[in-house]
Parts: sequence; structure tokens; C-alpha cells
Amino acid sequence: MRLLWSNLWRAPARTGLTILGTAIALALFCLLAALQAAFGAGVEMASAARLVVQHKESLAFLLPEAYRAQIAPIDGVRDLAVGTWFGGLYEEPLPNGDTRRAFFPNFAVDLEAYLRLYPEMRVPPEQVRALLRDRSGCLIGSATAKRLGKKVGDRLSLSAAIWPKRDNSPWQFTVRAIYTPTTETFDPTLMLFHHRYLDETRSIAKGLASFYIVGLVSAERHAEVAAAIDRRFANSPYPTRTMSEKTFNQQFVSLIGNLKLLFRFIGSVVIFTMLLVSANTMMMSGRERTREMAVLKALGFSDGRVFGLLVGEAVAIGLLAYVVGAGSMYVLINLVRWNPKPDFFPIFQIPGLAMLGALGIAVLTGVVSGLIPGLAALRLRPAEALRSL
Repeated sequence: MRLLWSNLWRAPARTGLTILGTAIALALFCLLAALQAAFGAGVEMASAARLVVQHKESLAFLLPEAYRAQIAPIDGVRDLAVGTWFGGLYEEPLPNGDTRRAFFPNFAVDLEAYLRLYPEMRVPPEQVRALLRDRSGCLIGSATAKRLGKKVGDRLSLSAAIWPKRDNSPWQFTVRAIYTPTTETFDPTLMLFHHRYLDETRSIAKGLASFYIVGLVSAERHAEVAAAIDRRFANSPYPTRTMSEKTFNQQFVSLIGNLKLLFRFIGSVVIFTMLLVSANTMMMSGRERTREMAVLKALGFSDGRVFGLLVGEAVAIGLLAYVVGAGSMYVLINLVRWNPKPDFFPIFQIPGLAMLGALGIAVLTGVVSGLIPGLAALRLRPAEALRSL
């Protein structure tokens, strides 16, 4: 081990730069993994025991609220909540005359039923009671409350891009409850308010909603219940498309494009670059040390030991790069909680599998880059090597 460590730092500048270059590549790999996980956070929080009913053509088309009474009696339906995407922008005047603006997901829903459907949201009982009593009350996530500096009882104003009020004034809400997610994959940035408040106050689309969330008696019956709902409205003016919550959430990710393919392509380029940098360093090191390897063999070092020495150096470079690159990125994102775009990425962290993947890539890169000088060392004959130098 001491010999391996000494040989590793015989050219400290070159070794250091190799470690740095590989570390940057591994850090980029971890950042891409965090971005991919962030885009898919809504998909990961989906439950198999919930379905979403929307218009057959698109979410942009609305459904009658009267569908609630027809969906609820279907066999296999446990609970039901109506919902509409609000899409409001938070606005707050500042003392200097400017206006602070922020975006976070906001929906009008049947709050009482919605809270039953989503046990992932932990809300104090007294806040739930206050929320249900207040027609203009709203529920916000802990991350949004922290970001805006809001507490229970504060006022919150949203300007509507989709649903204008009858008097065209901003929508005013009172924060009556703040929820805390019970799982790491549940979005902590949502804002929810009473659907009846939206329907009574907006100037258009009375009696219509964007979607229905259906809670199932059993997750195994999702296909059966989905088919029954769609059959019920197949010949109506508002046909439906019922899907799992995961499929519904994937619609929003797919609007951006094939992110998985893009991230995989970039990740492949990163790995290939790492391999080139590390292999180049090890080949240079191997050529410079032909005499030393010949001497080691002459002194009785076996072929396998010399081979292991060279491959071990390459793996050590990869592991050091992993600690520097992936380790620092893990500390920055998962421990310090750095988020490049908190309003766009409610959940931003490096998955554990990605860290294991980065470790595997670091080790594999070291093994592959050490093979060429290692195989050359296996074929090396001490007497011929010493005569030629």
C-alpha cells in the first residue's frame, strides 16, 4: 500500500489534475442525477391507490362538477375530490415600491376530501378545522411558507392568469394551515384552497373542473375502476380519460421533452471523458516506469503483483476523485440543501442509487484505465527492458 501511494504521487501535478478532472466529471454526473430525480419527483410521489380523471382530449378541457355524483357510486371508489389547476402568481408589494413575485403550484380542490386522499400531508387538527371553516382560507406547504416568510393567519395574494375574478382584482387568501410532508418524495411547495371559493368568485367556467382525484378501495382494482369510469361517460359531451396518478404526473414531465434520454446521453459523454483522462494518465505513468517495473520483477515481484500495483493506482485515482467530486456534491445538495431553482424543483437531492452508481463508475474507470499499462507490465521481460534503457 505504501509503494502504491508513493508511486501515485511521483508526479503530483499530473495526479492532482487527473483527480480534479475526474472529480468534476463525477460531480456533473451527480448533478444530472439530482436534476433527473427533481423532474420526476411528482411521478415518484404518486400512489397506486389513486386515479385521476380528466377530459379525454387534454387537461386543457374541463369536466362538469356534476360528474362527482356519477363517479362516487362506482364500485371500487373509496373517496373523491374535484380539482382545478389555478396557476396564480404570488405578488407582494415591497417597501421600496417594487413588487416581489414568486411561483409555486396552486390548485383549487375539495379540501376535506383531498386531505383524506393524501395522508402524506401532515396538518395539525386545529389548523384543519380553521381551514375548513374559512371560505377564502388556504393550505400551503412548509417549503413555501418558509420561502415566503408566511405563518398561519397571514394574508396571501395571487394574480390569476387563467381564472379572473368578477371584479378583476387579485385573489386574496388567508393562510389557515401549513402542511409538512410525511415522506421525502412528497411536494412541500403546494398551495391548496377551496374549490367552491374558485367557482363562486371566478367570472368564467362556472360549474366546471380540471380533474377528479379518485381514491380506490384497493390498488389492485385500478384498471377495473378506470374502465368503469370511462365507460360511464363514453358517449357524453365530456368524455373522460382515467389514468393512474403516476401517468397523470408524467404528462407534465413529458411536456419538457425526453429528459431521460438527454441526461443519459450527457452522462455517457461524462463517463467517456473520465475514461480518456484517466487512461491517458496511467499510460504516461506506465511508460515512464518501465525501468522500475523491470527492477521490481527482477527483485522477485510477481507479474500479478506488478499488474495489481498499476491497476490499484488507477482505482485509487478514481476513488479520490469520487470523494472530491461526488462527495462534495452530496454535501452541497443533500446536506447543505442547495437548490438552484427552488420554485421549479420542490424536491432536489441526489438519490442514493446515483451515489452508488458514481462509485461504480469511478472504480470501473480506474480498472479499465489501468488495464493497458497493467497488461504491458505482464508482458514485460526484466532483462530485455533493462537492456533497452
